[in-house]
Amino acid sequence: MANDQEIHDRLARVEEIIEQLDADECDLDEGIRLHEDGQELLVEVREILDNGRGEVMELE
Repeated sequence: MANDQEIHDRLARVEEIIEQLDADECDLDEGIRLHEDGQELLVEVREILDNGRGEVMELE
């Protein structure tokens, strides 16, 4: 679990998108849009981590 709200919010949305796509809750056009949205969110997470804005926490 991310300890950074920016990362957490984006990853939570990605999980929602995955669930929608897995459940076949949308048509092809909506599926493509959701996929693109998910990809953009993951790019944003990578940028946050690359810029050092995310907090890394150690899990035991």
